[in-house]
Amino acid sequence: MPDAPPPVSIIIPAYNAGKFIAETLDSVVRQTYPSWEAFVVDDGSRDQTIAIAKSFEKYGSIRVLEQKNSGACVARNLGMSLSRGKYIQYLDADDVLSPDKLEKQVEVLEQNPGYLAICPTVHFMNSEDYLTMSPREESFWIHDTNDPVDFLVRLYGGDGERWMVQTSAWLTPRSVTDQIGPWDERLLLDQDGEYFARAVLASKGIRTTGGMNYYRRFSYGSNISAKANKIENLQSALLALDLKAGYLEQHTRSDRFQRAMSTLYMEIAINAYPMFPELVAICEERVRKTGKKPEIPVLGGKLIEATKYLFGWKAAKLLRKNIHAILKRGRVS
Repeated sequence: MPDAPPPVSIIIPAYNAGKFIAETLDSVVRQTYPSWEAFVVDDGSRDQTIAIAKSFEKYGSIRVLEQKNSGACVARNLGMSLSRGKYIQYLDADDVLSPDKLEKQVEVLEQNPGYLAICPTVHFMNSEDYLTMSPREESFWIHDTNDPVDFLVRLYGGDGERWMVQTSAWLTPRSVTDQIGPWDERLLLDQDGEYFARAVLASKGIRTTGGMNYYRRFSYGSNISAKANKIENLQSALLALDLKAGYLEQHTRSDRFQRAMSTLYMEIAINAYPMFPELVAICEERVRKTGKKPEIPVLGGKLIEATKYLFGWKAAKLLRKNIHAILKRGRVS
């Protein structure tokens, strides 16, 4: 008799995801891969998330757990503690997997023990029809490689523009998750970036696969810029980046690494300015220590970009802030 397919454990933290959780779980039960279990860990939701998720327990392989509001990392760690899969799929409660996602990735990882799998990702705004959209060309950053260090340096912007791998695009062997330990429960932002930095460095490399991940977004810009009005989010982003820098520094101190870190610390500084000057100063000092000039992102239209060129990014950021305030007052009046 042929061997049974190795099980996959799907870990889904959920908080007030009532509008989306049914679509997410529907994509789970439609997987063509036959051997999976799913843990929905509700993080103290105040909407219909639990009731909707429990309606999917009829499929037998989905279990709904509840915890007091403690954060997504705590929820993922709880789900992981109960899982038994050879492979781990982390899935956000508002994202969607193509039906063949697990099948395609397990097939590749079974032939490549100790590697991580990444499928393409469609980034879509909440109102968009994601099934009609194509993923961005990502091969400059995301490609088959046996060099985990180079993969991260390039992903973080060591060769210019940086990119990301969204949480749900990965499939990770338990041999790797056991080695790196739990999600860091201190982090509110860039939790997945810190976790998968450890995972990549503990792996033999990356294998790209078929299947598709659909990543729902609610605002333009990075996750940091979307949540930069709270000091605790920016402090988390800084802690996560400090940790990632420390992990990589154990393997390389190349110019490419320093360039990537310079740009990433500058990104946090830009998002913290002008609300949190002490955090800006910390990040600017980190930038100086790299010895590399950071890449400054586009901050706005022609007027703002001209201001950035002539007077620097701080002047451009203040101008953008004042323009937004004027426009907001105009809409109110």
